[in-house]
Amino acid sequence: MTTGASVDPPGSRTASHVGFLRSQTHSSHDALEQTLDLLRPPLEKARFTAVLSRFYGFHSVWEAAIAAHPAIAAFARDRSRLPLLRHDLMALGLSDREISRLPLCDDAAALARTEASALGSMYVVEGSSLGGRLISRGLAEQPWLPATGLTYFNPYGDRTGAMWQGFKAWCDAQASGLDWTQAAEGARATFALLQGWLTR
Repeated sequence: MTTGASVDPPGSRTASHVGFLRSQTHSSHDALEQTLDLLRPPLEKARFTAVLSRFYGFHSVWEAAIAAHPAIAAFARDRSRLPLLRHDLMALGLSDREISRLPLCDDAAALARTEASALGSMYVVEGSSLGGRLISRGLAEQPWLPATGLTYFNPYGDRTGAMWQGFKAWCDAQASGLDWTQAAEGARATFALLQGWLTR
């Protein structure tokens, strides 16, 4: 999979919408993963608290922005990560007041400028649940890990596979008139924004 690779357009008999997005964002995904390298030793509490604080700032803006699109809002309602982030940050020692003062990623609002770009951005966030399970397992033996674990990285638990399949089916059910090239641009923009925001 390579950004810009020659693939069948979404909606054809041989391609899915998610397959198209994957083919168009492979290098962007790899760049973010390599930059963060979350399982790079040492796996320190302070580092993960900082990363989760940045994710909180992103989701606080992004989830409100995608909710401006009714179809996306209805689908995403039960997939919010904000409660999990708040739980994790409090378990790591932050107070409500400290969480309320965390910096917000204002630029995340632009990722939902159109319905197509918002859907592409959702692809990035929902896809993170797959790799997040690996992160959760990698953190399992850390002495500082809260008793409940860090729920943000494994939001769906044993339902991860089913939730991902549900997202794929939902994408394939979207109106054929949706601009999937614009959705891919939204996904790439999300990867790029997260790469800068999480490492700033």
